[in-house]
Amino acid sequence: MVERGRLDITDLDVAIPQLYSLLLCPHMVFSAYGADIDDGPADRLIAGGVDIFLSYYAPGGTRP
Repeated sequence: MVERGRLDITDLDVAIPQLYSLLLCPHMVFSAYGADIDDGPADRLIAGGVDIFLSYYAPGGTRP
């Protein structure tokens, strides 16, 4: 997506763990407390994490 100009990522070493964290951390938090996460909330958390990542790295996006 970077090569096609759909994402503006200059530091893949940071972006890759960011995406990984957005997708997996919620599940790790639930499991750390011995809880399971239902499919509905899990799907929303994953979709939301992807949306956050894509919005942040969209060309022309505002980043600090």
